[in-house]
Amino acid sequence: MKLDKTENSRHVNSKNRDFNPLFCPKNVVIYKASPKISFFVEGFLRQGFDIDNLYLISSKHDSLNGIKCYKTFDEIPIEEIDLLILSIRRELLIESLNYILEKKKIKFIHIFTAGTGESDELGKKLELKLARLLQSHENTRAIGPNCMGIYCPKGKIAYYASFPVEPGNIGLIFQSGDLHSKMIKFGSSRYKLNFAKGVSVGNCVDIQVSELLEYYNNDDEIDLICVYFEGFPRNSMNEGRKLFKTFRKMKKPVLFMRGGITNRGKSAVLTHTGTIASSQNIWKAVFKQTPVIQVEPSLDDLIDYAFMFHHLIKMYKNLKKDIIYPKNKKALVILWSGGFGILATDTLTELGIELPRFEGEMLEKLKKIYPLKIGSLSNPLDLPWITSRPEFFEISKNAISGEIDLIIVETDAWRELESDRFKQYYENLLKLKNYSEGLGKIFVIILHQYPSKSREIFYNMLLEDEFLVYPTIKNAAMAFLKLHEYGKKINV
Repeated sequence: MKLDKTENSRHVNSKNRDFNPLFCPKNVVIYKASPKISFFVEGFLRQGFDIDNLYLISSKHDSLNGIKCYKTFDEIPIEEIDLLILSIRRELLIESLNYILEKKKIKFIHIFTAGTGESDELGKKLELKLARLLQSHENTRAIGPNCMGIYCPKGKIAYYASFPVEPGNIGLIFQSGDLHSKMIKFGSSRYKLNFAKGVSVGNCVDIQVSELLEYYNNDDEIDLICVYFEGFPRNSMNEGRKLFKTFRKMKKPVLFMRGGITNRGKSAVLTHTGTIASSQNIWKAVFKQTPVIQVEPSLDDLIDYAFMFHHLIKMYKNLKKDIIYPKNKKALVILWSGGFGILATDTLTELGIELPRFEGEMLEKLKKIYPLKIGSLSNPLDLPWITSRPEFFEISKNAISGEIDLIIVETDAWRELESDRFKQYYENLLKLKNYSEGLGKIFVIILHQYPSKSREIFYNMLLEDEFLVYPTIKNAAMAFLKLHEYGKKINV
């Protein structure tokens, strides 16, 4: 299945490379509006989009969510549309688009319609016709088909009312609408991550992942980019080459998660977005030659890594310094349990993170601060019974040498969160965090996950005070290693 030779020139010479109206549209039209897709309207209302510039078209309904519905395109009082959300049966897709493009000037179309290239032979033929139709309209670009669309708090648009209204600095490009939605929901609820722009692109019949990456790369509002990618569209023969070239030019961290890396996964991709997955060996070479970070096929891992990168970027912005990524893999672990110390040591060592032992002069220095009778002043620091005392901070502070880039404090919830002992302990954690981050080091709290009201309160306190909090040592360590990997890539 191939387009004619002019297909490749469309993306090279297209004048419509400004994606701002896609993310921050002055007006939006939904066709055909119905209760089944009222979540789009609810999302716009929650974000505060100006309903005077939201036009619903439906021949069957007079209103939807309290907003008037127009019967036809002729009735809406605008000639140029920034964003059209197209939700029609696939059998009507080509005919309807031809009609609409004759009636109005349209900058961007979100083709919500599914049942195209991911479906059957008829769907593949429809997708080819759709690509050719869009190719013939140079000033109209489209995402999809088979996608959920756009999320942008600044543009006051979202396709779900559950999405946060606060803008952030993370950009998302996902070929799966459901994973895109869960990235936003889980990231915001789990780690209070906020996002600048997000787009579910589906089958990529027109706008490609490489184009959006390039746009994000030059967007001052975005510091970190997360991508979920399944494969290359049938109708864009050069997208692989373009994507590789774009990877090499990226100035910002890109966390890139692929779906369909196994043979069984590849067959699943064909029925999801209808795209073509490529060789694992090719991808290994791509990641080796570019600064892009490969993420295992796990949404939880992607969220964990995004949290770590986001925190480091924000930390250096607060310090008003250029970002320095970890140069080594040496860690200090602080806890109050010998057993957990052994498990932490095994876990970190197996992952390739070194725990320097404190001996000789350093050990004597720590003993002068507080000569422990129970626990250990080696590494891990096992400091029972003194967590609320000034010595806890002083020992920990002095143990942070210039070579250590990662500090991990393993802790637990306190039943008495109003007690003086807890307040003093929390003050120690704050002081240790500020000291560590002032030196440009990664400071992590490990708070194990289990049902507990006091744990929930403690966890939220930590997030409010901008601590990095992970449920396990392994989660934190794997995220830290991605920082280290990215630092090595950009400093070669």
